[in-house]
Amino acid sequence: MEDVMFVKMVIPEEVVTLQNINKWLDELVLFSPTKMRTKLTERKFNVKQLQRELETLFSNEEVYFQLDLNDDTSSFTLTKGVRQLPSILCMFNKSVYDKISVNEIVEKFNSFFQIYNGIVGYAVSCEDQTWQNNTDIEAFIESNRSLEHVTFKPDFFHKDKEMIDIESFPGHNHFSKEGIWFGSSWKMWFGKKYYSFIPKDKLLAFSDGFQNLEFNDESISIVLYENIWEYDKPINRAIQWKFRKVVGIDEVAHKVINKSKTPNRWSERLNISVEPLR
Repeated sequence: MEDVMFVKMVIPEEVVTLQNINKWLDELVLFSPTKMRTKLTERKFNVKQLQRELETLFSNEEVYFQLDLNDDTSSFTLTKGVRQLPSILCMFNKSVYDKISVNEIVEKFNSFFQIYNGIVGYAVSCEDQTWQNNTDIEAFIESNRSLEHVTFKPDFFHKDKEMIDIESFPGHNHFSKEGIWFGSSWKMWFGKKYYSFIPKDKLLAFSDGFQNLEFNDESISIVLYENIWEYDKPINRAIQWKFRKVVGIDEVAHKVINKSKTPNRWSERLNISVEPLR
């Protein structure tokens, strides 16, 4: 089975408008959807019907929804929830990235991130994303995947059993209550609102990856290794670990997540009193 390219962007609420969504559908849906689902219906994809449903959603005073467009192997999901920041999640199968190269796809998201004031984003192999965040010991055994160097901890729901501690893996994810991502993956984007967590100069100073760029809008793009599909090479895993340690991803993530367990608003979270690593 061919691998899938996974891209996720967290964006500010104010950019999620009907006009912008129509642009995103043109620019980021790089496949031909066969099915669609909104807050209102789930049905065969129809452009006119989708437009009518979006207009109905945006006619409400408060707009919360999840829009899914997909075929059998690729998908586009736009989520605007009550408690979490909006996000776009795209999964592109081989038929997409054979027709439009991975680099061309990345360029589309480079532009998107800058135009719409992205907060954080990342791109990764879907296969790798899945296994780097999988706690199921039996799944690893059944798939003949190595558990060497993996640590275990008590299962959250069955204290007499164990689960994999995903912090054993260099590609594990953390998410704040608002959906802010903390991790280490092939390609990453960091916007100005992210710098209250990890300072801009600390991100720019990371020099052990393949590429580190600052865009004109002061956002940052980091590529840890050249080829998205070569994630399992020891040298690339080492770069993932080094990024986590050098910029302090896990230390900051743990502080933010613990802090967010107390009631707070997103507007206050951007001024969170977690002292950025220097």
